[in-house]
Amino acid sequence: MTLKKRILLVDDDLDFLEMHKVVLVNHGYEVITATSAQEGLEKVRAEMPDLIVLDLMMEKHDAGFSFSKQIKSDPLFKKIPILMVTAVADATGFKFSLEKDGYWMKTDEFLDKPVEPAVLISKVEKLIGEKED
Repeated sequence: MTLKKRILLVDDDLDFLEMHKVVLVNHGYEVITATSAQEGLEKVRAEMPDLIVLDLMMEKHDAGFSFSKQIKSDPLFKKIPILMVTAVADATGFKFSLEKDGYWMKTDEFLDKPVEPAVLISKVEKLIGEKED
């Protein structure tokens, strides 16, 4: 029996969490949620997810960057892929990209909100290394 891949969603937007949890569960993933960077760090330690989908602006404007830096600097967790999904461009007018900002962002992929379910699933599959037929 194949174990389901476990995804940790970290976002303070409860609607985002619920909507994307449903999408991911419907595609065969096990989903754990956290509503803050601190809770997310605790869940990473307890659950060892296969992928983290992370918001940038939570309890602090840079909470997602701090979270990803902690994860990527920890030998136990640094190989867990991180997909940052954020509305920072709408909120601040500042647009991030992996091409110019990836060296300090410490994320594996980056998407702007809102995210279409098909785009989310495509990025998740790419990062986890699974393709659904």
